[in-house]
Amino acid sequence: MKNKIAVILYQHLSEHPTLDDEDVLEQVAMVKNALIELKYDCVVRDIGNDLYGDLNKIRELHPCFVFNLVEVVFGKTELLPFIASMMKVMHIPYTGVSDSTLFLTTSKPLAKKYMKQAGIRTAEWFPVSSDFKPETLKKYILKPEAEEGSISLDEDAVFSGQDFSRILNTVKGKSESFFIEEFIEGREFNLSVIGTPGHYEVFPVAEMCYNDFPEGKEHLLGYRAKWEENSFEYQHTSRSFDTLKKETELKMELIDMALKCGDVFDISGYYRVDFRVSKDNKPFVLEINGNPCLSPFSGFMSAAAQKGINNTEIIKRIVDILN
Repeated sequence: MKNKIAVILYQHLSEHPTLDDEDVLEQVAMVKNALIELKYDCVVRDIGNDLYGDLNKIRELHPCFVFNLVEVVFGKTELLPFIASMMKVMHIPYTGVSDSTLFLTTSKPLAKKYMKQAGIRTAEWFPVSSDFKPETLKKYILKPEAEEGSISLDEDAVFSGQDFSRILNTVKGKSESFFIEEFIEGREFNLSVIGTPGHYEVFPVAEMCYNDFPEGKEHLLGYRAKWEENSFEYQHTSRSFDTLKKETELKMELIDMALKCGDVFDISGYYRVDFRVSKDNKPFVLEINGNPCLSPFSGFMSAAAQKGINNTEIIKRIVDILN
């Protein structure tokens, strides 16, 4: 009988995980339930500091695949491609995007460079340096180069050209690497996609709506809006799939740009593209998220549900596209 062992792999959590770290446990539970329903024998493993040893134990199980939910390596998102690379050379099949795609998209400045070369509109970006000369009347945002889940990102990260000295002081002594991006004032959308180049399925476009934000408060999907349930930002930010019913041209442009991102980065698996649309209705790609969060109320899973695809079916489709 064919081996039906499926390993669900995620990163080892610290004794005191943050809210965004704990989120992976919800993903593990959902994926496990779906795989059991799909008649797989599930083994859940976390990966710690002994990458080779942990992966070798998994290889000895001869799984038919590893469902890759790893979000950080040694506490760093920028090292994420290493796990996929190691599984590839160890001949362990795994779900989600490839190691090369993870490498290109995990580094936001590098991804933006590729987007610009491919003619995909993206907000201008700059290194954090005293040599940077911001325009006085423009707004900018300080972003971590690789961290996901809006780590180190809230409205304090938005600044005007006159306030650049504050930003230089902010990054002093921090372990993360940062870059500066022009802040696109306007609407915010994301679009979830699954498949392979030339054979993508696009889920409904979601708009992030900032409800009753006071004048002057930046519309920004930051850490508080994503994770802190008692915060104003969390309670006044919502997701809507109905806002583009009468804006077909904008909807199609967002879809075309998301699909082009998939082609340019040779994405096989599942991904989400985050957009800002300027006040003159021009969409800009902010970033591409390979293997986005699969917790039940995440953007990707909400978009799949909006299309009538349940948890088990989406996990099946992800498994059907294996690296």
